[in-house]
Amino acid sequence: MPEGIAKTKGIGFTNVRTFTQGRFGGASGWNAVVEKLDAADREELAAVIPVGWYSLEMYARLIRALDSVHGKGDLSLMKDLGRFEAENDIKTIHRFFLRFTNPAFIVEKTSEYWKRFHDTGTWIVTRDDHGVSAVLDGWGCVDAALCKELVAYLTRTLELAGAKNVQFEHPKCRGRADPQCIFKGRWGFT
Repeated sequence: MPEGIAKTKGIGFTNVRTFTQGRFGGASGWNAVVEKLDAADREELAAVIPVGWYSLEMYARLIRALDSVHGKGDLSLMKDLGRFEAENDIKTIHRFFLRFTNPAFIVEKTSEYWKRFHDTGTWIVTRDDHGVSAVLDGWGCVDAALCKELVAYLTRTLELAGAKNVQFEHPKCRGRADPQCIFKGRWGFT
C-alpha cells in the first residue's frame, strides 16, 4: 500500500463480512457486496486478516457497497453495522468490566483505543455529568458512511457500559464540508 494512505485494521473488514453473511444470506450475500468493488479491491479484500493494516478508503467503499446491495442506498444500514461491530469488538468479559466504568470515561479513552485501529485522526473529548462532546480531527478519509457507522458504534458501546437512553448527534461532519467531525452524546442511567 502506498505511503500516505490512511489505514485501518483488518478487523473492521472481517466484521463487515461476518455481519453481511449473518444477515444477508451467507456467502452469496457477501459475494454480492464484493462484486460491487473493483478488481483491485476484491483482490486485496480476499487477503484481509484482522490484525493487518488496509486502506481506510477501501473500507469506506466496502461499507458503501454493502449499503448499495443490501440497504436502501441511504446509509441507514450503517446504524445496524456500527452496532454489530461494537457488540462484536467488545466481547462478554469486556462488557462485564464496562459496567463498572462511567460511560464518559469510555469516550475519553477513545483516543487511546482509536490508535490501535486507525493510523489517522485524533480525538479531543470534553465531558460533563451525563454527556460528552468529541472532536475527531484529521481522519484520513472523508466519507459520511464512516461517520454514520461511528455514531452507531459509539452509541452501542455506551449502552454496553450500562448507559440508558443514549443519544449521539453528529452536528458537524467533514463529509458535509465542515473542518472537523464533532460528535455530541448524552445519556442517563434509568
